[in-house]
Amino acid sequence: MRLALIALWLCACAARQPVPPSPTRAALAYTVAWDSAGKRLDVSLCFEGPMPQRLIYGTRAAVPFLRQPERLLPGGPRTPVTVRDGVMELPAHAHGGCVSYGVDVQAALDRDALMLAYPGERSLLLAAELFLWRPQTRSRELQSTLRFVLPSGTRVSTPWPELHDRPLSFQLDESAFAFTGHVVLGELEAQTLRLPGARMRVAIMPGFPAETTRFFAPWLTRAGEAASLPGARFPVPNPQVIVVPTSPSAYPIFFGHTGRSGGASIVLFLPTDIDEQRLQTDWIAVHEFSHLWHPFIRRQDAWLSEGIATYWQEVLRARAGQISREQVWQRLYDGAELGREASASLTEETLRMPHAHNYQIVYWAGAAIALMLDVELRTQSAGRLSLDRVLSRLREQPELYVRARSAHELLQAFDREAGAPVCAVLARRHMHGELPQLHDLFEQLGVARGPEGTTRTAAPLAWVRDAILAPASELSPAGPFAVDTVGR
Repeated sequence: MRLALIALWLCACAARQPVPPSPTRAALAYTVAWDSAGKRLDVSLCFEGPMPQRLIYGTRAAVPFLRQPERLLPGGPRTPVTVRDGVMELPAHAHGGCVSYGVDVQAALDRDALMLAYPGERSLLLAAELFLWRPQTRSRELQSTLRFVLPSGTRVSTPWPELHDRPLSFQLDESAFAFTGHVVLGELEAQTLRLPGARMRVAIMPGFPAETTRFFAPWLTRAGEAASLPGARFPVPNPQVIVVPTSPSAYPIFFGHTGRSGGASIVLFLPTDIDEQRLQTDWIAVHEFSHLWHPFIRRQDAWLSEGIATYWQEVLRARAGQISREQVWQRLYDGAELGREASASLTEETLRMPHAHNYQIVYWAGAAIALMLDVELRTQSAGRLSLDRVLSRLREQPELYVRARSAHELLQAFDREAGAPVCAVLARRHMHGELPQLHDLFEQLGVARGPEGTTRTAAPLAWVRDAILAPASELSPAGPFAVDTVGR
């Protein structure tokens, strides 16, 4: 079930249309009204400046739920909008005016359209792509706002910055249209957690026992602090995290997903019978947070993005003292062995992942390459560079984060920081050929497999091995977490 959820989400993301930039400077103003029954959204999109000739979906999966699109030109009547192949066709050369349309939320729920609409107890999780139809071409400087009209007593959580002079209003930048983001409507518990260089905004949907939610702030703080270690700060300053209850499960966390709208929009599905001890063993939150250190990588190259996050979910937890060094090396060793089960190249395994559900092979093969990259960067630079250092530097280059990148583009960026073409060449060996087998590398690192697990011995690269898992220096005190429990 858990893997099926991931497959459905990857399929939905694959349909997203690329958006070329445009010099248009028009402003967009969305108004989104949620009816009291929670079955429909009514959206008004008004233009300051020229009306675009086309509005497009954020993901094709949202198209079947569009209802009654109409346009209203200044001084004119409402007229129906023609929709062809998921595109709203608007009149040419019109200046100003609005477009209105409905979104059938109930139909999305009935279709079980995962990550577009997910039902909660007295609340609702919606993907922004479900209701944010947008101009087909637009500039990165486009000024856009969104205002919610909600029933009395209803709360909202979004990934976007709030406009404090206008209630329930938010500023949308290009990331709101380029990447996935999620909104919670209804009852929710809000928590604000302080992390190094960041404030994490947490929305907890109803459905958990009251005594369970008190575990969430320490759990997310602990995961956020571990994810802050590569650059001594959390990778984005104002992340949104949504905690969603699911049915009881043996998994500590049912499923997680990281979007980039507004900087970060992270959804974590937890079984309602979760307890504090099981959360102590969680790795998924650190995995999802780790994704924020690198640009969004296109789905066909997911081996690199998932590989980095899988590698760091182990390494960062060890540095933070959450798991032992022995556990890390054993998990990396065992994960690398999964490559033996591959029946195709890493590129082919990644492309067939949504259908073959071969996630462990792809994720852990990617983690093996991430380890190889980290070792290569450290050895080539005599310890001056590392995967941490390179990605932390790239986080200071915002132009890399405005659109999806290929694995080749990201590896080239690594090489620019390294000053030598080492990373792209290393990864290319395994993208189209044999998956990485790390016996020789582990021997060089002094990591061996014995009857009682992995052991660490003297070896030529023992200094690299020890540097990778060196304990984190003490984080700057962040202060206690602030908790707002209004609407519980």
